[in-house]
Amino acid sequence: MKDFIKQLKNPKTEEYEYLKEIVLSQDFTWRYNLTTDPDDNPSESRFSANPGYQHCIVASADVNPEFLVPRIESQYAELVFAVIRQILDYNRIGYTQIHRCVINQLHYWDGKPSPPHLDHHTFYHKNCLVYLNSFDDGNLDICDNDTEDCQVIETHKPYEDDIITFDGYNHSVNQPAPKQRRVVIVFTYS
Repeated sequence: MKDFIKQLKNPKTEEYEYLKEIVLSQDFTWRYNLTTDPDDNPSESRFSANPGYQHCIVASADVNPEFLVPRIESQYAELVFAVIRQILDYNRIGYTQIHRCVINQLHYWDGKPSPPHLDHHTFYHKNCLVYLNSFDDGNLDICDNDTEDCQVIETHKPYEDDIITFDGYNHSVNQPAPKQRRVVIVFTYS
């Protein structure tokens, strides 16, 4: 079986540790995202587009038809970009552009994974996830398609400071255990 998910080494630089401290502090700002209307997600579904919190670093050009290029939206962008460069360079991964970057915080909602999805539908990209805290459950699943009958073809159980990357495959996120949070930097690149 093909390995879709590649585990990267975390250089744990001074900038990384500082960013992690900021993000996990009580002073970090989050935007609440109610991802779908409950009527769009029937209770018999295997999936749940549960709400979560997000801090947008770079908004992708494909999320808003008025955007011609990705748009920087965070005061922490330069620090995040430095950390991304350090991670990709340390792992000898070539890149030309960051298409989107967010920091997500997910809590237990109903125990169901998110619907399988692609981060970008209009262009080739890779995904990278940097896990900033420890939690139980919260696996990432690579799926064979984005429909209700999708099959999981690879799973990653994340741990604090894990970094993974994968091509722009359909993927689904499982919720952390009750009373825990899953905090992760997500960026897409090519």
